[in-house]
Amino acid sequence: MRVVIDTNILVQFMCDADPVDLKDPETGKMVERASARANALVEMIDQRNGVVIIPAPVLAEYLIGISQDAYQAQLDLMNSFSCIEISPFDDMSAIECALLVDEQEHKVLDPNATKAKLRFDRQILAIALANGADELWTHDKGLFFKAKASGVTTKSLAKIAPLPDQKSLDLPPDED
Repeated sequence: MRVVIDTNILVQFMCDADPVDLKDPETGKMVERASARANALVEMIDQRNGVVIIPAPVLAEYLIGISQDAYQAQLDLMNSFSCIEISPFDDMSAIECALLVDEQEHKVLDPNATKAKLRFDRQILAIALANGADELWTHDKGLFFKAKASGVTTKSLAKIAPLPDQKSLDLPPDED
């Protein structure tokens, strides 16, 4: 099982509390306990000996949103999970990205604007395709529906149950 996650999923996974409100791209409903759901997703993939693919553009977007002083600690935390791998935008991804431009887009594509069309979302989808991802998890509506139209199984955190809350037990102190 190879699963690509978008920045909005990575942010939820890397934070202890829900840092932002997320809506299900299909229903528009708020997703409760998104961080717990993101943790459940990574745990499920790890238990199935799968791979969580973090595209390099996702990592860049994530790092832009945090303090530079935290970069190394956050990278160390990601690297502590054996199921997580960072995937570059390589030559195969570039080919997939170019193939994502359909005939209608070619007709209206300004040759001078070609570079601007290579947005992060398209690169993320291209990396998913180049890496043979089984699923792409995102809350970005544009990426969600573009991936779906490209034949990629696309999901949001609304599709996974959150991990149960950990409750601590107040036990009396041990008397020896």
